Order: sequence, then structure tokens, then C-alpha cells
Amino acid sequence: LIRVGMGYAHNGLLPIVEIPYAKYLDCAADMFFESVITSWCTNGKQPNGMIIRLQGFDKGVFGGNYHTHNSLHIPPGLDVVCYSNGSQYVRGMRYALTQAKAGRVVMSVDS
Repeated sequence: LIRVGMGYAHNGLLPIVEIPYAKYLDCAADMFFESVITSWCTNGKQPNGMIIRLQGFDKGVFGGNYHTHNSLHIPPGLDVVCYSNGSQYVRGMRYALTQAKAGRVVMSVDS
């Protein structure tokens, strides 16, 4: 999914990639790090603007520790937004959209 998001970003679209559980990010680790670090290492000349919406922390809705993590790897160049209530979610998502349009990779962390 992250590689498809990179392709969309390179073609001028603004992808929002939904990853249902934090554990699934392990499978996409190479593409995740490439999408973030490529833009950072080229000082924004190779932007991969997208939002990665990640959920599934703590005990999770189902699946227990097989689907969840309690930590994240955050490479340089990644913006991370988290929310504590609905109004902050709206503000945070607007911020994420603005940053992604500017070529940044933004991770929205939900629980």
C-alpha cells in the first residue's frame, strides 16, 4: 500500500494510506522508510507527500498482541500527529493534509 501511495504522490495525487494495525507496518518497513527518507535526503526535491493513517495500539479491538505494537520506528523526515479528542482530530488532519500537499510524509496515529 505504501508503494502505491508513493506512485500516487509522484503523479500529483494526495494519497491517504490506511494501515489497520501497527504490526502490519513491519511488512512494509522497507517501503515506509524509503518513502520518508527519500524526501528527507533530497531536501524535498523528491517529495512523497502522503498521509499514513495507522491504528491499533495497546490491546486493540481484537487480535491482542498479534496485531498491535506499543512503539513505533520514526525515521527522520516523518511528521507524526496524534489526537486526544474529536476537535483535535479535525485540526490534526487538516495539518496533515497541508503538510502532505507540501511533499511531507505524515503519520496519523489513532488508537
